[in-house]
Amino acid sequence: MKQNPRKIVMFLLAFLCLPLSVFSDTTRKMIKDGETVYSIYYDQSGTEVAREECTIPKDLQMTLTTLSFSPYYGIKSELKSGAIPDGVVKIFDDDGTLRLLETYKDGKRNGPVTSYFKSGKVSSSSTYTDGKLNGKLTAFSRDGKIASEIDFIKGKIQSGNVYGMEANDNMNIGEILGRFAEKRRLSGKKVLIVSDTENKESARELKILFAERGAEIVIAGVKKKENEGDNGADIYIAEVDYQFYDIISFTCAAKSIDVNLDLGNILRKLYNDGKVISAVGESEVIIARSGLMVSKAAAKPEQESAEYELSKIQNLTMKEGVVVSDRIVTASGIKYLKEFVSETAKLFKAE
Repeated sequence: MKQNPRKIVMFLLAFLCLPLSVFSDTTRKMIKDGETVYSIYYDQSGTEVAREECTIPKDLQMTLTTLSFSPYYGIKSELKSGAIPDGVVKIFDDDGTLRLLETYKDGKRNGPVTSYFKSGKVSSSSTYTDGKLNGKLTAFSRDGKIASEIDFIKGKIQSGNVYGMEANDNMNIGEILGRFAEKRRLSGKKVLIVSDTENKESARELKILFAERGAEIVIAGVKKKENEGDNGADIYIAEVDYQFYDIISFTCAAKSIDVNLDLGNILRKLYNDGKVISAVGESEVIIARSGLMVSKAAAKPEQESAEYELSKIQNLTMKEGVVVSDRIVTASGIKYLKEFVSETAKLFKAE
């Protein structure tokens, strides 16, 4: 079909005359200046066009980069200079990967907001009106499944759920999404729980807690389960190939480990390779015998025999509860399992 040259020229002129804001490529980054945190907006040339001062809740244990592409955590901001351009604002992580797209008008979020995982898959989608969530906020797991849906009207929760937890107007959106981020922190990570018959219940609880955070779990033990309904282990301890796991967590008696297995060398290599080694109660002795606790801190175990063995380690400091010492996490006993898993998960970056 023959094109009309006059129409083509008119279309190009109209295209060129559109407001620049339609095609603006604004980026945003959080920085810290002394004790003050700022959110700074830049134009395409890298020139600062607006600056907000941010008030961040103290319980948000995230890096500024991570907070910058986490749009729902209740971070309050006040414009200090310039003006935020209308249109799309992009936020990238330290590696230059796009993590958040926001839409602004009149200095506030107005329109769709989409966050992304490192892989490029959508992490969440929502809509803002006059700076407030309005409509459905949907969050996704890394495999693309819907993990939460919450309905908002002018910033207030109407209904919905987060990982099966019913949402209501008494909840704080920052807390809800903070829990959601915590629950998917270990997504894609592999956890090995080494247990025995006497500690199978603690192993089962650990499995639930780690799985809630998105981890893949394998339980190694002295008795293998016979069917899916059985509480036995997935594999025998002697069959374990430790190198395939990101977290190795012991909840068993030291005597349950094969004395012929050179576990000390294995654990030292795993630790040097960046793995997380953890233990509950009496099983701290297993880590102690590997030599990894010298000049470190550990939880004071409830069993006197275990405490005695740990006390012989050079420059080891012990205290009650859960103790994180670099990439070694220990807990005094099973009553600390929730905190134990939470602190272990914090060693991995939230995405």
